[in-house]
Amino acid sequence: MSSHDYNRYRVSVSGGELSVGVWEPVAFEPGRVPTVCVIHGITSNHLFFAGLVSALPGVRIIGPDLRGRADSHLLGPPFGMKAHAEDVLTAIDTFAEPGPVTLVGHSMGGFVAMTLAGMGAGVDSDAEVADRFRGPVLIDGGLPLSVPEAGSGSGSQALDDLYDQDLDTDDLIAPVLGPAAERLSMSFGSVEEYLAFFAAHPAFVDGLDTVATESFVYDLAAKDDHSFQPSTPVEAMQADFADMYSGGAYHNSLAAVMSSQRRQAEVTFLFAERDLVASEPGLYPPELVAAYRQRWEEMAVIDVPGTNHYDILLTETGIDACAEAVTARLGATADSDLES
Repeated sequence: MSSHDYNRYRVSVSGGELSVGVWEPVAFEPGRVPTVCVIHGITSNHLFFAGLVSALPGVRIIGPDLRGRADSHLLGPPFGMKAHAEDVLTAIDTFAEPGPVTLVGHSMGGFVAMTLAGMGAGVDSDAEVADRFRGPVLIDGGLPLSVPEAGSGSGSQALDDLYDQDLDTDDLIAPVLGPAAERLSMSFGSVEEYLAFFAAHPAFVDGLDTVATESFVYDLAAKDDHSFQPSTPVEAMQADFADMYSGGAYHNSLAAVMSSQRRQAEVTFLFAERDLVASEPGLYPPELVAAYRQRWEEMAVIDVPGTNHYDILLTETGIDACAEAVTARLGATADSDLES
């Protein structure tokens, strides 16, 4: 028996309709159902979280497809973390009961989650808008990435004071998202051909499980010539990637959340050992993680060894670590509700 009933809906947002998947728990305790909102990565979709959903019985899971992706691929600009956060907020307001919602973001979704978590910061800490969200739980994303140094194939500097840097997004995409960017421009003659592409991908050498397969198939958009193409427009990825580095909304939210000892203590950061092509180090090299541990001492930091940027949400090791982090945050939220 499945732990959840799944349905997909559309909600009105700026410029059109956003597709939202909702997993309702089959069994739950009396009272308010704990709710989590999962936010996917830059070329992904909400189905990539299906394995995590199965590990969270009794929990409502809200999973939007961000604008420009999967079933929301016809929803165009504006892109960027603020636009995505506002879309996600609409989804939460539509499907969540009153009360706290725990935010979970993977990859770019972590940046969206942090942006949303910071909305309302700066107002009275007791205000409803500031206390609507818990977390976020950041899965190999959501904290500033390194900026590759000019002329260097491997060196990098910590992301800080980016407003003083003349960033070339194209130069940044190549070392971080190169293979993903190339894939968005490719056409595939069949669904099987697309799955074969991923089966040969170094991050999936152990094979594609059901979750990955269904997520990848769901991502495909049919073209007029009967071929298929990944749903994410290149311009959407470029705009979002640039905003992750230099967008004011994300950086303001990060500062607001991390400057509060209480809010910082609600943040959990899980990081993978390997990157998007299963190479070491991961997106967050050990020295960068160490710097963040020192900078934000209240934040929980969890190393998930043996995982890469993708299978941290697909392997048993990764799912167990992510589910434990989310469950711990839900437990802390419940304790807070009881105290209040």
